Amino acid sequence: MYEFKNEDIDRLRRSGSGKHGPIGKRNPKKRFNGEGSVYPVPRTRKDGSTVTVYRAAKTIELGGKPKKITAQARTEREALERRDLKILKERVNYGLESPEAIPVDPKIARLTVGDCLMDWLNERKRGNLAPATIHMYDARIRNHLLPKFGSKPVRALTYEELKHYFTVTMPDRGLGVDSIRQTFICLRSALDYYQRDGILYRHPMIGLKAPAKKRKTVNDTKAIRKAADRLGPLIIQEAQKDKQELRWIFGLLGLRQAEVLGLTDDCFEERDGHFRLVVKQQLQRAGAEHGCELDTTSGKWECGKRTTQCPKKIGDNRWILKGTKTVNGYREIALTVELWVLAFNHIKAVKERRSLPTFHPEKGEGLDKLLFTRDDGKPIYGQRDRQALHKLLEQIEYNYGLPENMTVHTLRHMATTSLIDGGADPDHLISIMGWSPKNASAQISIYSSADTAKQAATTMGSYIDRILKPKNTGIPTGWEEL
Repeated sequence: MYEFKNEDIDRLRRSGSGKHGPIGKRNPKKRFNGEGSVYPVPRTRKDGSTVTVYRAAKTIELGGKPKKITAQARTEREALERRDLKILKERVNYGLESPEAIPVDPKIARLTVGDCLMDWLNERKRGNLAPATIHMYDARIRNHLLPKFGSKPVRALTYEELKHYFTVTMPDRGLGVDSIRQTFICLRSALDYYQRDGILYRHPMIGLKAPAKKRKTVNDTKAIRKAADRLGPLIIQEAQKDKQELRWIFGLLGLRQAEVLGLTDDCFEERDGHFRLVVKQQLQRAGAEHGCELDTTSGKWECGKRTTQCPKKIGDNRWILKGTKTVNGYREIALTVELWVLAFNHIKAVKERRSLPTFHPEKGEGLDKLLFTRDDGKPIYGQRDRQALHKLLEQIEYNYGLPENMTVHTLRHMATTSLIDGGADPDHLISIMGWSPKNASAQISIYSSADTAKQAATTMGSYIDRILKPKNTGIPTGWEEL
């Protein structure tokens, strides 16, 4: 049996104190030039314990400048993989690699267009959108997008197939420009949502434009201009026969349809010597929600029935008073004494009708104080309101041609045109119409059909006079020689 000598003991002790031994500190493994580095970093947790993570770093050249890329993970291998992935993404951003070179997370690879659309729609529902807008988005997604693209992997969408769908398939089905635009906006916004979250790296709709809205023609402009000058008084005169003139006066003041139908007793104030109409809310129809599971590949509900007939229906269709369409939509409009008296008499008559046994308003905050209702106290549907306007127009003798496809909203265009012709400046238009100051110029161009030649007549007249009439300065001739 071999006996250890003192020399053996010293040699064994020295072997334990080497660079890679248990006593000595371990240094990072040397790497080849250009490979980068990876090293352990101790971290202290909230509970005081210590954990070691690994940080990988590498300096690369991008755009002619050096850039350091770092990543951190629990293991050395994972830190290197994360760092290399970040380097690849940077190279894609600089156009040095194709987006397809980035490896796809298996979870992301399984996401479909249906998942994308429903995730986006759920986020929109959590926002402050009007119920009618949510309903429109939901209908466009279920009726048009899910049946066509619902089961397709979202990363597999291509520019060519989307272009063909929006420019050929949808028009061939007889869908109008507005429906195609709304469907287009739904899909593009949903894809924007996924690109924002890093799920999509390449947007398949870049360069694809939504169908343009119908442009206002010269004849449209002339028709609205004539209507703004002559049609308003005729509508009021005809509406007086049924004591409904106040409703259409407010329309001709530029209020939106939902804003007029949502007016209540407390929307009128007398303050600082002025009678004011406070536009602070709008009437909205909120719908029930389907309680069944939606098949995102086909757009069909599990029960196969409509929302109102769903056995798991959530809530009921109901009326609500919601805030104005935008923050700037909240506004106060000064009223004349004559209009204030007219509003006072209307409110008085409505309050008398509320005491009748046949008056049964809808349940809901403020709905029992609506100023414009049906005879039984129920809110007025937008469709019924449009029919009332068309009935008035049929009874009016107006020989100048109505604006094409005239709706209740056309009254808002007429109001803008009349106000501009009357000399209203942009600040006054913003306060009356409830526009955003940032978009005032765009709104004026959309809504106004004002007679710009009439507005510039004085300036043009002065210019013409200067051309036709020699300027007499009263200065004697020969002044220069003198």
